[in-house]
Formats: sequence, C-alpha cells, structure tokens
Amino acid sequence: MAGASDPSAGEIETTNMLFHLSRRSQAMVDRLISCLDRMEQVDPDADRMKDVFELDFLAIRMRRNDESLLVLAGGESARIRREPVTLVDVLHGARSEVEDFRRIEFGVIDESLVVVAPAVNDLVHLLAELFDNAAAFSPPDSTVLVEARRVADRAVLLIEDRGIGIGTERLRELNHRLAHPSPVTAATCRQMGIEVVSRLAQRHEMRVELEPAGTRGIAASVVLPAHALVN
Repeated sequence: MAGASDPSAGEIETTNMLFHLSRRSQAMVDRLISCLDRMEQVDPDADRMKDVFELDFLAIRMRRNDESLLVLAGGESARIRREPVTLVDVLHGARSEVEDFRRIEFGVIDESLVVVAPAVNDLVHLLAELFDNAAAFSPPDSTVLVEARRVADRAVLLIEDRGIGIGTERLRELNHRLAHPSPVTAATCRQMGIEVVSRLAQRHEMRVELEPAGTRGIAASVVLPAHALVN
C-alpha cells in the first residue's frame, strides 16, 4: 500500500516526461557547443567571433536549463567529475554561466576550500541560479558580492545583492520552499530556479537561506557540510 508521501501516477508521468525531454535536448545542445568551440578556434574575424561567443553563452544557458529539467525529474547530470575542485574554481564556473557575469564580484574567498568531486557540478548549477537571481533583481549598475569562509568543518558562502528586497511573508515562503522541495507541477516549472536550488541543496545536505541585507537587498547564504568538502 502506497504511503501518503509516495508520488502519484501523474507526478511519475510528469517526471518521466521531463527526464526524456531533458536528455534529448542535452544531446543536441552538446553538439551545438562542440560546433561553436570549433568555430572559435578557426575563425579570426573579431565581429563574427562576438556573435559566436554570444551563441556559445546561449548554448551554455540552454544546457543549464536542460539540467534543471533533469533535476526536477530526479535525475543527475551526465557530466561526471572525477577529481575535487577548489571552491574558487567552482565560483568562477558558476559566474561564467551568468549573462551579466561582470556584475558578480568576489570578495573574501577562502582559497583553501576544496569541493569533493560528486558535489562540484551540482554546486556550480546551484550557485549559477543564485547569481542569476541576484543580478536579475538588482539595479543593472549595481554589483553582486560573493564571499566564502570556512566555519569549523563547514563552508559558508554569502551572495549579497542591492535590489529592492523582499517582504517578510514572501521571504518566509521562499525559505520554506528552499528547505522543502515541492512536487513537480506546472507552477514548479514556472518558478524553476528556486525549485532546482532546493533539490540540489537537499541532494548534498546543503542549506540555503535568504535574509535581508542591510537597508535593502537580499543575502543568500549557502552552507556546505563537511562531507561536501575535502578536509
């Protein structure tokens, strides 16, 4: 007899659909990125290269969108990391996936922090979603400050924007969703970013919370547990 928390037939059908759509699209996007990489290596025309770089970024963003669908479907990235990566490089990887990447500034970063291989790709994805959100909901001439420190056996990352802020009730709702992933529905897909962050955080027992930052803006904190780090 199925338990109350077991997924319904409709949820299973939806996640299966998302899984297959994501995998099919990923294969095409990977081919597109490979093609663009070849063009970048052989075409010296500066004006044309500008267009190629823009297409390359769009393809990378499409790949992240496909991977987000895969996360909602309960799947894991086909890209496998076999070696740990420094947190500094993880942060750079996440920033490179943000269109307005120049506004993402790094403050104090503990360069001794190293992320275990199985958590690297998911952490890049999670941080890229948070960077994107911080840049989108703050003035275009403002910066988003990122810092990371070791606290005991954990790491704490802080992503702070200078946007308009969020009301108390909405903040409470968002933090609840970050701590408790929702079932996959049409509404979930419309607000895919926060649901993806929630699921990726749960997968690695990370904690993501939002809180007011100063007189305006929002700070997102990401706590990495000891088992996500090379100690």
